[in-house]
Amino acid sequence: MFEAFVQGALLGFGVAVPFGPLNILILTYALKSLKNSLAVGFGAMSADILYLVLLLFGVLTFLDNGVFKQILAIGGFVFLTYMALMMLRAKTKDLNLNEKDAKTIQENVFKSFIKGFSLNLLNPFVIAFWLSVSLLFSHNEYHEFMLLGLFVAILLWVCSLSFLVAKFSKFFSHKVIFYINVISAFIIEYFALNLLYKAFVSL
Repeated sequence: MFEAFVQGALLGFGVAVPFGPLNILILTYALKSLKNSLAVGFGAMSADILYLVLLLFGVLTFLDNGVFKQILAIGGFVFLTYMALMMLRAKTKDLNLNEKDAKTIQENVFKSFIKGFSLNLLNPFVIAFWLSVSLLFSHNEYHEFMLLGLFVAILLWVCSLSFLVAKFSKFFSHKVIFYINVISAFIIEYFALNLLYKAFVSL
């Protein structure tokens, strides 16, 4: 049982730690607000749970086709591009991290949750991931412990990243945060274009 839990945890860290669009979004939000950053992470995890439930009921297997993945890729591209543009349009006053101005830069927590949820929901690679790990689960006698380990690892990473960045946000000047926003926007747009490339070109 413990071995299955560790295997699931390692798989969870392997998926969560690499800096993709989700981690970039969590990082940029953590510089402004811890609760919004956590909301993004929990939103993404909720999409994972939804796909897991669909998988358990056999629905996800019907979604594993080229046309559906291409539709998801288009949706993902639009969503990621929109987020990249919002980062590039952020004005200096919106990057103010002073405590007294904190409320003016925090968006609704539910809105942050929806962003994280949508980010994972519109990512065809998330579907591919769950389809892949379903095979690992089916070959493990203690698959429920493996699943638990996976979610514990993802939750631990989301919370750790949010807390660490939020705690040390005072070391980030306005200029540094501005450059982080710009760099993050270009990275997210790279992932947006990569979605389209893999869905329509790299077949």
